[in-house]
Amino acid sequence: MRVFGSIIWVLFSCIMIVGGIAGCFTPLETLASVAFLLPIFLIISGVVDLVYYFRIKKASKELFADSVTSHGGAQVLLLDGIFNLIFAVIFMAVGIEFTSLTIVFLVAFVAMFRGILALIYAFDIRKVGIKSWWWILLLGIVNIAASMIFVIFPQVGGITIGIMISVLIALFGMASLLGFWGVSRLFGAR
Repeated sequence: MRVFGSIIWVLFSCIMIVGGIAGCFTPLETLASVAFLLPIFLIISGVVDLVYYFRIKKASKELFADSVTSHGGAQVLLLDGIFNLIFAVIFMAVGIEFTSLTIVFLVAFVAMFRGILALIYAFDIRKVGIKSWWWILLLGIVNIAASMIFVIFPQVGGITIGIMISVLIALFGMASLLGFWGVSRLFGAR
């Protein structure tokens, strides 16, 4: 059984590496795959959140029958679960193209927000005399420029995001392979 598990681990790692490298050559298809899988992940996440919410609600009623309780902050899980399911239905209804575009615009929004925060932070640390403030300013400007490029040219954003996802998949496969090597050395040394 240990040999079979080792073969599966190495095979999985190699598939991840090859898939990540292949994805670098087909970044828009990689993004489309993520856009296809996103509603599925949102449904799973939404259902899990709702189940967890009702379990917390039931457990808190049993534990705190005499008091009024907020169910341990479980309302946030309820809202998260409902929003996940709503967005899953929306993304399934509008299709992969719209979902891909939404992903690009979401990344652009986050990059713009982080860029603005970096600009504010750069000027704040400049006031206290930190000399490397301009690096943060430069990175903030790059973030803002990238976000503007993604909004004006969504296909560039899609290609960039697809390549980034592919690189992460390949790195995950490499990390898994290194993990296998480390575990096999650890248990092989006994």
